[in-house]
Amino acid sequence: MSRAYDIAEKLKNGSKKPTVKIDETHIYEINISKNVGIFLKGLTEDSKMDDFEKIDKIIEAGIGKEALEYIDSLDLPIASYVVIVNVIMAAINDVSLEEIEEIEEMEVESTNKNNNFRKKKRRK
Repeated sequence: MSRAYDIAEKLKNGSKKPTVKIDETHIYEINISKNVGIFLKGLTEDSKMDDFEKIDKIIEAGIGKEALEYIDSLDLPIASYVVIVNVIMAAINDVSLEEIEEIEEMEVESTNKNNNFRKKKRRK
C-alpha cells in the first residue's frame, strides 16, 4: 500500500507573505519566491557591483520599486538601509532578523580578523 502525503495546508500557510513596516502608513509585502531568492543570491555574490547599487536592487526585488522610491525619499542613513536589507534577507531565508544580524556580525568580525596584519617596523 502506498502512502499519501497531504501538504496542502503547509503550502497554504507557507504562501503567506511576510511584511515589513517602514512607518505607520507604509507596510510592504516581502517577495519570498524562489526566483527572488536566486536573484538575490546572484546579487550578493557579484563582486563587480557597487554595494549601494546592491542595496537598491535587493530592496526593489524584495519589496518593490514603489517601496524603494518611498524609502529613498526619506533620506535615511545607510544603517537604516542595512536594516531593511537584513529584514528582506531574513524573510527569504525564513529566519529571524536577529539571526541575520548575528551572521552579519560574524562576517564583519571574520573580515576584520583577516585584515589585522602586523606592520613591519622600518629599520634605520
